[in-house]
Amino acid sequence: MPLTATGHPLHTRTLSITLAHGEPPEVPFAAYVLDLRKRGFAPVGGDLQGTGIIHHMRLDGVIDRAAKTIARIGAQMPTVAFEASPATRGESCRDLIGRVDHLVGLRLDDGYASAVGAEIGGPRGCSHILTLAYLVGPTTRWAMAEDERLHGRAPGRRPGERIFRRDVTVDGYETAPGELALTAQLNDLHFAPSPAVAAPMQRFGAQREITISAAVQMKDLLVRHVTAEERQREIHDVTTAPWRSRDDAVASLAGRSLRAGISAAILRHFGAAGNDAPLRDALLQLAPTIVQCFAALDIWALLPEASTAASTGGLPDSCYMWRRGGGLGTSRDDTR
Repeated sequence: MPLTATGHPLHTRTLSITLAHGEPPEVPFAAYVLDLRKRGFAPVGGDLQGTGIIHHMRLDGVIDRAAKTIARIGAQMPTVAFEASPATRGESCRDLIGRVDHLVGLRLDDGYASAVGAEIGGPRGCSHILTLAYLVGPTTRWAMAEDERLHGRAPGRRPGERIFRRDVTVDGYETAPGELALTAQLNDLHFAPSPAVAAPMQRFGAQREITISAAVQMKDLLVRHVTAEERQREIHDVTTAPWRSRDDAVASLAGRSLRAGISAAILRHFGAAGNDAPLRDALLQLAPTIVQCFAALDIWALLPEASTAASTGGLPDSCYMWRRGGGLGTSRDDTR
């Protein structure tokens, strides 16, 4: 099913999670989030940010498959928005990276998201690491359940052999003044147990693809229109499985704002998501991505009254760097 969009490309966010087979009951995982700005420049944090990779964050660790908990986890931040500088009062996005260790022992259950937020949300960490950590929990639960459905409780795998990979990519476009378009693609790839040397399709277990298109008003982030399509394939129908509309499942998003509270609304709408868990997880990535699109907008064209002293930035307490009383906020106040 073709996914098309028109408009000026602004930003791409991609998130990826890979699960592998370890010494039972261990399931090592590797995850990353990458933000690619495609347009213009942003005056922020006492400096100018151009295009290119703005954020590249990683989470690596181990899931205890039997206990359904995080056994080990660590973070890396190869590319951050703010390195330590006079403008940040010597602070950096990496300052609280060690708090990710607090996620060890968290259960991958219905309380996972709130527990993650309590440990590394808002001024206690990085909003991008937080978004990635939120995705790790439900992704792992889904992948393990599907792996059991496809291959039984004890599939024979080699150490390091892949079990599952999920990729979610969201693209933002400016379609007209004050109008944005978002497209999202989720690709879940389940791997079948296979020998070290095998034909590629011997490794194929199943695949699920989801595409989403949304038209959004920039002023209030109101979703004017949204559509979704889905395709599921296993080895017996890999060449014949059809796409099907999921417009009914996403229709309630139209008329809602992607501002604060939208994630809770999506979670309530899907409830016990069951087979719709991947669709729910893809929808949850729309709001974090549209925030990233703002920095790629030409604020001088949108706001002719904007002065050459214009500066953008995060909401107070949206992360450690933009916490109330932090270095960036203080510097921004001093230059006004």
